[in-house]
This record gives sequence, C-alpha cells and structure tokens, in this order.
Amino acid sequence: MALVLSLAVGDVVDIADHSIAVNSVESRNAATLITKDGQKIPISSKYETEIMPTIWVQLGPWTGKRHLKLLFDAPRSVSIMRRHGETT
Repeated sequence: MALVLSLAVGDVVDIADHSIAVNSVESRNAATLITKDGQKIPISSKYETEIMPTIWVQLGPWTGKRHLKLLFDAPRSVSIMRRHGETT
C-alpha cells in the first residue's frame, strides 16, 4: 500500500536523511520536485519515478493547480515525513 501525502508548492518531505520539496505543478499529469542540492525531479501521474533507491513516487488524483497528492512506494522501514511551507 502506498503512502499518500497532500502537498502544496513549497512543501517539504523528509525521506530518511534526505529532503525534497514541491517545486512546481505543471499540469494535472506533471509536477517537479527539487532536492536540497537543487536537482529537479520531474514526476508524472502516468508512471512511478524512483527518487532514491527503493523509493518511488507518482502523482495521485488531481486536486488543483497549486496542490497535489504524491503517492510514495517505499519500504516500511523508511521514514517519510511532511513539513508544510518550508523550502529545502
């Protein structure tokens, strides 16, 4: 079962000892995440993207231009926590 997080542009997600932020929402099918070191990661509602070893993410159902749902598929041993309104 996937973890579902509702996020807005600028929200940060801590994954283990890494963090990513929602950089932009391009459309109902595409968004961009950004890592702490500035690497941009395009994500889609059509397929999963591996953002770290064994950590996959995909866009969930459309919620609006500034908000989105991210579906995370990761081992249960990996900590995934949301921070609102903070940049990386």
